[in-house]
Amino acid sequence: MPLSLSIADVPAAERVDHLHELIATSVLPVDMTFAPDPADIEVEFRVGQAGPVNFSSARSSANALHRTPGLARRDHVPQLFLAVQVAGTTVVEQAGGQAVLRPGDMTVYDSTRPYTVENRARTELHYFRIPREALALPQRRLDTLLGVRITRAQNPLAAAVGSFFGTLATSDALDHPEAARLVAAPGIELVRALLAVHAGADAREPLEGSLVVRVQQYVRDHLGDRDLGAERIAAAHHVSVRHLYAVLAAAGVSLHATIRDQRLEGSRRDLRDARLAHQAVATVGRRWGFADPSHFGRAFKAAYGVTPAQWRRAADG
Repeated sequence: MPLSLSIADVPAAERVDHLHELIATSVLPVDMTFAPDPADIEVEFRVGQAGPVNFSSARSSANALHRTPGLARRDHVPQLFLAVQVAGTTVVEQAGGQAVLRPGDMTVYDSTRPYTVENRARTELHYFRIPREALALPQRRLDTLLGVRITRAQNPLAAAVGSFFGTLATSDALDHPEAARLVAAPGIELVRALLAVHAGADAREPLEGSLVVRVQQYVRDHLGDRDLGAERIAAAHHVSVRHLYAVLAAAGVSLHATIRDQRLEGSRRDLRDARLAHQAVATVGRRWGFADPSHFGRAFKAAYGVTPAQWRRAADG
């Protein structure tokens, strides 16, 4: 469920520390400065999660967020942010680029490099944090877009992207976990297409080039689904089954082996998890997509040389 905060509900002396901690734990660690007096800051903040995508919205008085070199060097999963300006003026600086955002504009910036987001006077923005791996765009392409202003006049997809994310940020869709999960994938696809077009490429090219990575991520996200297979995966990625197999074969990836091996590895971890010791072996197998306990046992022994029950008992010894 999304978290909402009005800083007016926090004692004045605690506001800066409270907001700093909230953003660090729910979005990303940053340093913050406020003008003119931190005690007078006004912030309304909402943050939620949709699958791998983090959604946050902020309406605030003047402030600045600084991702320092030290923070950027910290070990973390690399993330890309899309900022969508709703009201006021915001300046985003990264990698030598400076985007001056006004309502309707957007830009992207990377968590692994220092950046500054300066909100001048009263502003309102939506921010969307996407794992860089899920976006699956070449780093050389992303580098040319960091801190670059993207407008509706420049990019034919900007209006659609802004409308999609603006609606998500202001509706109650994220209040429903299943709905939130389902909108993550199309949101990532939209951002990928937006950036590809802005870089001067056909939007289909990065989609095609990243198909293997996206299929592998899709498999990881749906291992427990019994109907996970070529037809469903191809439909989810808008390609034919034949094309799916051809692309995977060219990359040396076996779809069947990928699904089987990841399911077995997940089962193996759970069978050694003391918190799940009360669950039957067959229950663990079903959770990872093995509907038939006998098939689960045979596949497990073929992979690891012992049955699931023997593997679990060995942990107790």
